[in-house]
Formats: sequence, C-alpha cells, structure tokens
Amino acid sequence: MDLFLPGSEEIEFKVLVMASGSGDSASDTVFTERVDRFVMGGKKIELPVAGVFEVRDGKIAAWRDYFDMAAFTNQSA
Repeated sequence: MDLFLPGSEEIEFKVLVMASGSGDSASDTVFTERVDRFVMGGKKIELPVAGVFEVRDGKIAAWRDYFDMAAFTNQSA
C-alpha cells in the first residue's frame, strides 16, 4: 500500500456491504461499499469508498475504487 499511501502509520478497510454477480463475460464482478481508515502524520482519516473488482480464474483481474478526493484532502490537510 506504500505506492498509494506512502507514510501511512495505520490502514484499516471496513467493508459495509458486498455483492457479486456474473454477466455474460468470463469474469465475475464484486461490488463493495466500505470505509477506509488511515492514520497519516498523526491524523485520522475516514474515507467512504465504493469498489469494483473483476475476478477471473479466482484472481483479481481489475480493481477500481471510487471516492471523493476532497473528503481525503480536507482530512489530511
């Protein structure tokens, strides 16, 4: 996680809701609603996130997260 959150002292992902399904393609899709919690520079940050995972052959083939960058910036400033 250092690539995305360098200097994080603590990281926690709290999954609130998870749903999955498969379409006509060879992949399965998993949707998550979660709260990502970080401690950076002594500041606690809580960020609501919606995530989408595409799973192929039992492995994550694609991972997309959607969140409000202003929510992160305002808490980390």
